[in-house]
Amino acid sequence: MNLLFSFLLLTLSGVVVATNAAFLTQSSSHPSQLSFRSSNNNVQLKDGASKYVLEGKEIDNALTPINNMVLVKKVDVVDQTGGGIFLTGKSKISKSEGKVVSAGPGRRNSETGFLRPSLLTPSEIVVFGKYDGEEITYDGSTHTLIRDDDVLVKFSAGVESMSLADAQVLWDNVLVKVEKVEQEASGGILVAATAKKLLTSSIGEVLSVGPGKYAFNGELMEMDIQKGDMVKFRDFAAQEVEIEGEEYAVLKMTDLIAKF
Repeated sequence: MNLLFSFLLLTLSGVVVATNAAFLTQSSSHPSQLSFRSSNNNVQLKDGASKYVLEGKEIDNALTPINNMVLVKKVDVVDQTGGGIFLTGKSKISKSEGKVVSAGPGRRNSETGFLRPSLLTPSEIVVFGKYDGEEITYDGSTHTLIRDDDVLVKFSAGVESMSLADAQVLWDNVLVKVEKVEQEASGGILVAATAKKLLTSSIGEVLSVGPGKYAFNGELMEMDIQKGDMVKFRDFAAQEVEIEGEEYAVLKMTDLIAKF
């Protein structure tokens, strides 16, 4: 009797062992099932997710501008002159230009509800005012949050160089090549050409014109100016931009007082 009982126990144990072996063999042939059951699956997904860092703090989602704000990644600070001289401290040149990372939907009129859409898209190059915007550190690089109104000139994405031919102005802005006038020495004293001081006048030639400005009702008001016009504008109204080593002026349509 005892021998028969021992034989039955051994037989049942063999069935259990064989069943477990078959289960493990079947499971190993479907690694996705094992991964699904793993308690570390969620941790792996979390660790593999993209992370963003704003001012040294990790954030779960990408920084997204609202209204007519634009997130711009600034170009690197210039720390070496053309002659190879390295600049330090305050001598370093921080340029007010960069690449658009993202742009908000636009500015909504508080009275009519009309949404003026943004004219900027990711990867475009923009030039803006030196003191415009809010500078931040995002993903280890210097960025600026500016209004689309602060953009002086933009260049399409993918351009090899910021040439005058590719320069575009936004809204009711106008790009002008300003005439230069030489200052004459007083008392009839002759001054060498290299010593003559160049003064900026308030007259220039229109090189590029924006699409216009939206009225409260959402109607686009066209510009009463075109490329090639000569214009007279208000003193000290121009904002200077440098394109291909030359200085140009960006003006609002309201700052132009006459054309010829």
